[in-house]
Amino acid sequence: MLTSYQESVAGAFDRSAESYDAVGVEFFQVFARQLLDDLVVRQGDRVLDVGCGRGAVLFPAAELVGPNGSVTGIDLSEGMVRHTLAEIEGRGLSNVTAQVMDAQRPALPGGAFTAVLASCVVFFLPDPLAGMRAWHDLLAPRGRIGMTTFASGDPRWAAVEQVFAPFVPPSTLWALAAAAQTFGSTESFERAVAAAGFAGINSVVREHPIHFADREQWIRWSWSHGQRMFWELIPESQQRSVREQVLECLRPLCREDGSLVLNQVVRYTVARRD
Repeated sequence: MLTSYQESVAGAFDRSAESYDAVGVEFFQVFARQLLDDLVVRQGDRVLDVGCGRGAVLFPAAELVGPNGSVTGIDLSEGMVRHTLAEIEGRGLSNVTAQVMDAQRPALPGGAFTAVLASCVVFFLPDPLAGMRAWHDLLAPRGRIGMTTFASGDPRWAAVEQVFAPFVPPSTLWALAAAAQTFGSTESFERAVAAAGFAGINSVVREHPIHFADREQWIRWSWSHGQRMFWELIPESQQRSVREQVLECLRPLCREDGSLVLNQVVRYTVARRD
């Protein structure tokens, strides 16, 4: 049974599924390509893509594993899975599948995969350690895991984040503070990965410039993924005024041509099951 938090996350991504990764901003695809390179996905690998979304990891992984490998995607959002299954069918991929499943308690056979990939997902779990332990058990001996987590925000965008702060309930603030104990530093996250049973842990932190054509594109993009949950905390009667506040906060960040760049810092962590 899903918790109310999981239901809210799944609902937000259901409502985002149509536009997710589809507003002309390279974001999740950037991290996916780098993660696949870091993990060294090979021909014949049996890959599990946890929190597969619209396939930023799943489809490139399918190319890498080739016809003798397989890729299984799981996601809590029915909308995401529906769109991804349609694309799998459209591409004619017979060794790729996606299904609705709880990433923290995946109902899959133990030892079935040679690689697990979890890009921008572990911090959404109610219990990240339990989720990573479950992923550990799904790997065959010497199987590898690759995860991406956000290492830090762009300090220039702090004013934008503050616009949403008054609408965030205390329970969410508490959850964010608790999550910071795990994800706040590379050292703390690697301790959690080790506690989940993994060995050979290695993390690399990279900064990626994310480009937006203008302020309006950032607004559209922020509605198309997890940020949507913060927009939906705002009462309908205040949506327009908050939107105007956000646009004003974005104004000083604009270049002469009106474009913006968000410097997103991402932690790439790979490990193995001994």
